[in-house]
Amino acid sequence: MRRLSGCLFCCLLLGAAQAPKPRSVDEVLQAYIQAVGGMPAIDKINTREVRGRGLTYYWQRPNKVLQIHKKEKTGYDGSSGWTSSRKKKVKHLARGAELPLEMDANPLRYVRLKDLYSEVNPAPRETLDSKPMDVLVAPNNLGATKLYFDAASHLLSNVEETGETSAYFTTSTEFTDYRPVDGVQFPFRIKHSTTEPGGESEDFRVTKVIDNVDLKPQVFSKPLGGTVIFGGKR
Repeated sequence: MRRLSGCLFCCLLLGAAQAPKPRSVDEVLQAYIQAVGGMPAIDKINTREVRGRGLTYYWQRPNKVLQIHKKEKTGYDGSSGWTSSRKKKVKHLARGAELPLEMDANPLRYVRLKDLYSEVNPAPRETLDSKPMDVLVAPNNLGATKLYFDAASHLLSNVEETGETSAYFTTSTEFTDYRPVDGVQFPFRIKHSTTEPGGESEDFRVTKVIDNVDLKPQVFSKPLGGTVIFGGKR
């Protein structure tokens, strides 16, 4: 029995010794940035219009976003969010509710991962959908955010958040169908799901992306009984 236990212990040590060392944070991020198109190409984008079926996003660097769904609008001005109903009734947006909006309008936000989180650490490689993934972990409000980068393409595949808005539920965002837009790889399918009971899953399929559209500052501001103003040539 002792001999078997000793053999098992030796096998575990051998397996641990043979396990590949996780790639560093900088290695994963640099590979991701290069796969997307490189920082010079990314830095040329200051505003963006993202169109889907019945849904349009407007984004402005660094984190302003407006979603238009039929006659309903949801915006985030960089510090606070709001919603405007079809009857133009304006309400405050719940804390953290702007995150899915930012992911849809600017899924390339993670090229600046170190600016989004005060701490980022490498984690052991995992497998998603039979594909090896490089994993980075960042502590958030109540838990941790895990980011999965395809080890072959180096593109961001999945973001899993536990504790961003609740300590009990996990939200997951999947990025697929990357296509080139102005020299930058943009995911044309973004799927949101959650473990929260009654929570809805969303499958946003992008139909068109237009970079550097002209927008007035009022686009992202909470309306005061009026309509959201657009401006500039598009």
